[in-house]
Amino acid sequence: MAVARGRGRGWLAVPLAALAAAAAYIAGGIIRGSYPFGQLPRNILDLGQQFIPMHAHLRDILTGAAPGDFFFNWSSGYGVPYIGDFMAYNGAALSWIVLLFPRDKIDLALYVISAAAIAAAAGAMTAYLRKLRPNGPAWLAALAGISYATCGWAIDDGGYMTGWLYGLIAFPVICLLCEWVWRSRSLPSMIVSPFVITLFWYSHFYTVYMASLGAAIVVIARVLSDPEGGDWPRRIGGAVRCLIVVVIGIVLSAPLLVPTFKSVGYATPSPDETFHPIGWLYFFGRLLPGSEGVGKTPSLAVGTLMLLLALSFPFNWKIALRERIVWSIAILLAIGSMQLTVTHMIWHGFDAPNGNPYRQAFVIAGLIVIAGWMSVAAGIAKVSTVVVPAVLVAALYAFAWNNWTSTAVTAVAVPVVGVLVITAWAVARWKPTRQVLRTAAIVIVAAVLVESGASSYAIEAHRGETYRTGRAWGARQETSRALVMGDNDWPRQRVAPGAFTTVNDPMLIGGEGPEYYSSTIPDELTKELLNLGFGYSAFGRSIVDPVNPVVDAVFSVGGRLALDPKGDLRLARSQVAPFVTVRPVKPWVSQLGAPYGLQETALGASVYTTPKLRAYVDEGSPVTVSDKQPGQLRIHLPEGLEKAGEFRLTARCRPGSEVYLFGPEFVGDVLVDGHKWTISLTTGAKRPGIFRGAPVRRVSTAGPSGAVDVTLRVPESTNLPDRPIGCLDRTKLDAAVSTLRRSQPAEVHVGGHSIDVKLNPGTRGLVVMGVVRTPGWRCQVDKQAARKPTQLAGLMAMPVGETASKVSCVYHPAGLRLGLLGGAGGLGMLLLTVAVLELLRRRRLRPAAPAGPPVGPPAEPAAPEAPAGPPAV
Repeated sequence: MAVARGRGRGWLAVPLAALAAAAAYIAGGIIRGSYPFGQLPRNILDLGQQFIPMHAHLRDILTGAAPGDFFFNWSSGYGVPYIGDFMAYNGAALSWIVLLFPRDKIDLALYVISAAAIAAAAGAMTAYLRKLRPNGPAWLAALAGISYATCGWAIDDGGYMTGWLYGLIAFPVICLLCEWVWRSRSLPSMIVSPFVITLFWYSHFYTVYMASLGAAIVVIARVLSDPEGGDWPRRIGGAVRCLIVVVIGIVLSAPLLVPTFKSVGYATPSPDETFHPIGWLYFFGRLLPGSEGVGKTPSLAVGTLMLLLALSFPFNWKIALRERIVWSIAILLAIGSMQLTVTHMIWHGFDAPNGNPYRQAFVIAGLIVIAGWMSVAAGIAKVSTVVVPAVLVAALYAFAWNNWTSTAVTAVAVPVVGVLVITAWAVARWKPTRQVLRTAAIVIVAAVLVESGASSYAIEAHRGETYRTGRAWGARQETSRALVMGDNDWPRQRVAPGAFTTVNDPMLIGGEGPEYYSSTIPDELTKELLNLGFGYSAFGRSIVDPVNPVVDAVFSVGGRLALDPKGDLRLARSQVAPFVTVRPVKPWVSQLGAPYGLQETALGASVYTTPKLRAYVDEGSPVTVSDKQPGQLRIHLPEGLEKAGEFRLTARCRPGSEVYLFGPEFVGDVLVDGHKWTISLTTGAKRPGIFRGAPVRRVSTAGPSGAVDVTLRVPESTNLPDRPIGCLDRTKLDAAVSTLRRSQPAEVHVGGHSIDVKLNPGTRGLVVMGVVRTPGWRCQVDKQAARKPTQLAGLMAMPVGETASKVSCVYHPAGLRLGLLGGAGGLGMLLLTVAVLELLRRRRLRPAAPAGPPVGPPAEPAAPEAPAGPPAV
């Protein structure tokens, strides 16, 4: 391809690519009018529910405003480990950008982080491509970097999973480091590279692991095919050095990586997923720009230009045959690996994801860009090298332009950009003057940038129409935070902000509530809270607050956000137990079943009754209710009915009791207080009782006679426990709270990841703390040896004798010591490697030793030989 090269200022390609990629990403938001350029929200899925709240919490930790620290998070889930969340959501250096923004601009901070990550990926890929083929045109290297950084995966998947974008940066950086190590054989490359790799593994180990696999593919292809790679010992030696720096870099990250793996091991598991590959037409259809299919298809698009160039690679006769064969096979195998179950598991760390099964697509996109760059850097001169790719793209477009993954941008961009690029090549080849070459370059640059911006718009718009979006920080969030922080009195009491904005509002708004959504939520926490009547989603990884007065009393929730009759936010206050209480040596245990019995045990008093029920179905109703299955009420509704069926549950409680309904698997509605239908689980709820479960809900108040009548309606067959109704006696609850308040110790201090309790003289019993016991806590009484605490209904507890004066509990992340040892070992490996390489270098540079003096009489000079003939030519 005849191109304008402009080698003198080739270094400008890196910053220009970074700026242009960020501009293309931003342009998509401007065109659509989404935040921060318009009123349309962009906080979909995990961006709004996890990444923004997690970064708000990180900012609070860094500014000293959080009740916890880097080890423990007191804001969420009544107290949860934090180091796993730090590594999974905001461990990257770019996350610290949040310090540059006020807290009420946390949404803007995340947008800037995404733009900065895309810019960094473009710059990194451009730098690598320039290193790989330094003689190629710098402006085309920049376009290749832009195409990679704004690929479909970056906008579609990384657009709402901010942390994944660090894998997008890591792939070209690791390739660049290995290229440096392979070529230079220098000590600086061996010293610097491991620390850079460590930094990336700290950023987001999940996608950086995939990036490392991708870099391994690149290194293998380079070793097998590079025409300038030297002999095989030199090639293999370079690959081994690259492997060494990557391994050392990973080992150096062990101080945080090992605790994170331990945290993931303790996390609530999700059911095993079976991988089902999609059809190849839909698979390859995602190569077309502007296509969108997040969560179901691989986002492979790198733009029309790079797709044409990559397809020209196998047919570009200016590239050595072995190089074309090796790289083509490597890329095809990498693409095929996305559709095979075995390699799918390898790509995802042997843990099949519940969401998008093609999370490694950015690596394939990077390989496509690299192949395209190598082709154009070699020069595209033959017509066949242009025609064949054009025919292939045209065929793909003809079959896939109207796929469900395609957008209006796909339909327009592919033919328009394709024609412009091929025309520019033809004109430049026909009349390669300087002016023509510059004009062709301008046309191609403009086409790529416009296509990138339009694709960004189309993907964001399509995704926004498909998924529910959350609100950005505004007046309602300001009101919420003012109410919560105005009554904040931790650890004397908790203030729960609810889930009015996200399911992680304790981190976003402030306070100390039960709401928590994380991939690293401890399984022990999930089980205990669910047993207490909490709801859940995402297989138990997201906790739903039951808003229950007994639970509030047990966990010291003295204030919580609520809605007044007008729908405005207010702070509801109540008398609750203190954070630390002292119970009898043998605490009282309820005989009721969960969740009511477990709540009573945690409270230490009987406050519920669970009456026997009778089910009534109106005459002519298609609903049937059966109690033949032990422990369950089966509600059956014939399939195909358009109207939901109703039935009633009747019971008898103490007059004035508050009536609660427990039905974690119940799909349907309940009539609250006889006039307001409230959803338990929605129709078509995903896997009721497995993926999603409903919390205990208040449904009515027992009348003067004690009669209870609860009306329910169901759109489909479902079930309830056999004793789903609990009747709460508020008088008994108030008495129990008063008893617990009188049992509080002399003094309680809660640190970032510690609890120190000063006991009253003569205290004997069980010291119970308002936090669920999770792995990592160790407690000691006075100066006794620290040990794992016991528990009461899931709450952390420690028995004490009459002579005890103090209880101290400290949370240490599981695996921290092993991680520190591993990090020290990695540093030792690095020092040893450097020492060995320096020794070898000195031996190579050492001059040969001079020969000793001759022994014996000097030999007589040999007679000169007669010339054998004319010298050889």
